[in-house]
Amino acid sequence: MTSEETTTILKHHGAIDGTIISEILDKIDLKCVRFNIPDSKRKKIFNIAVEMFQNLYHYTRDLELKDHHQSHLRHIDLSLSFNDQYYILCTKNFIRNSDIDVLKTRINYINSLEGVALKAYYKKILTNEEFSDKGGAGLGFIDMRKRSGLPLEISFEKIDDNISNYTLVIKIKK
Repeated sequence: MTSEETTTILKHHGAIDGTIISEILDKIDLKCVRFNIPDSKRKKIFNIAVEMFQNLYHYTRDLELKDHHQSHLRHIDLSLSFNDQYYILCTKNFIRNSDIDVLKTRINYINSLEGVALKAYYKKILTNEEFSDKGGAGLGFIDMRKRSGLPLEISFEKIDDNISNYTLVIKIKK
């Protein structure tokens, strides 16, 4: 297998809720065992997947836009795969165009931090007691960045004037 070839471990397309999230997390854990992924990497994959699901759930649960069917807006894609170098978690979901700049700014800043600076920023956010309108303090992205050790990869594909497809890719070195 070359680093460009990937093996898919798990894929999910559709709506999510607490039950579905729990089932998928169980599948991720079982598939990691079947593919002989070392425990330390399996734990990182699982914890990052939990954070990704929290983000997906928070950003899709209240997504309502005129001219878009609500159930369609809440559909997500999730995949877990690997190649020679990385385990790769990828999520795709819809996002309001008005939320993109804030998200890009936050993730670009998190990606600019390393080591001690990243840990200090995590502690600062943890203790500031400010919560976003989605209910979180913004720790999820920081936690995923810390656990993966690599920059978070994001992209946006504009659907129309109101909504885009948002892709988040997180890699973990093998």
